[in-house]
Amino acid sequence: MLSQRQRWAILGGGLVLTLVLAAWPDTEELGAEAVVEAVPKSTASARQDRGKQDKGKEPVLLAMSMDTLQRGPAAEGEEQEVKDIFARQSWYVPPPPPKPAPPAPPPLPFTYLGKVIDGGQVTVFVTQGDRNLAVKTGDVIDGTYRVDAIAPPMMTLTFLPLSMQQSLEIGGAN
Repeated sequence: MLSQRQRWAILGGGLVLTLVLAAWPDTEELGAEAVVEAVPKSTASARQDRGKQDKGKEPVLLAMSMDTLQRGPAAEGEEQEVKDIFARQSWYVPPPPPKPAPPAPPPLPFTYLGKVIDGGQVTVFVTQGDRNLAVKTGDVIDGTYRVDAIAPPMMTLTFLPLSMQQSLEIGGAN
């Protein structure tokens, strides 16, 4: 049985040894190549075979650099990518972008002035900017608008670049 003084001496020695090892310079501070040297595989196996033949000689120690231990073995001259196994991962999938709105024709550039009904034929008077126009069913205005129907109280026009119909209010049948 150990006395209390001997136990304290052993514990104190262990503490001192722990402090010395903790203060010992780290291999990364010195550089991994300064402490450990990599031996090519072919050289190491040749040395091992020779070591088996020469029993009394010093054994061959295979060593790797700290970089090789951290990244794993790689082919000579090949860089290996280091992966972060603790990287954040998310299962969030962003929603697809919204579909663009279908094209719409511009607002009608015409202002209604009046109409004339002559024997069932309706002629409508409109202005476009500073121009005065008299249009009937089937007329094409500036190659962009076609008059499809004139049926009071509405006149239907087609915007030709998009083939979309628009209506202009022209009042009742009086």
